[in-house]
Amino acid sequence: MRNALRTAGIVAVVVVAAFAYVHLAENKGYALKAGTEAPGFRLPSLAGGEMDLASQRGKVVVLNFWATWCPPCVAEMPSLERLHRALSPEGLSVVTVSTDEDEAALRQFVSERALTIPVLKDPGGRVAAGEYRTTGYPETFLLDREGRILKHVVGPAEWDSPQMLAELRRLLEGGAR
Repeated sequence: MRNALRTAGIVAVVVVAAFAYVHLAENKGYALKAGTEAPGFRLPSLAGGEMDLASQRGKVVVLNFWATWCPPCVAEMPSLERLHRALSPEGLSVVTVSTDEDEAALRQFVSERALTIPVLKDPGGRVAAGEYRTTGYPETFLLDREGRILKHVVGPAEWDSPQMLAELRRLLEGGAR
């Protein structure tokens, strides 16, 4: 009986702590919320030069934070590349931000996979963890033409699934999500 009560007490404490954390994250500003303006940034591009997120205004943007050492990111990357190839001619902007510190490893990764997606460099994740408050990788933000966050996806997604392509095409055509 004592063991059962002790176990129940421990479970109750864990559940309360988990709910408290989620409540704080949602209500105290830890997670970026849909409808808010995406934080601006200017980062160096792996291809050379820099990209300012403000230059993407007027476009629907898929903004992905990732790293080459992250298995879910590696698994997700082919679908992002296919999405980029399918919908960039229709006006979608797919932008990836690598938090890798090892630029040589990043260049090798991009080259081996023949990626054509814009890859920005954020070594150590200063922008990712700071302005975007990411907690892991991959994390992706879908932005509207005015730079507002429409959706925040934590973890990998199949970005070129028929459902996702249909949703993004509706956004590109100016329709509701």
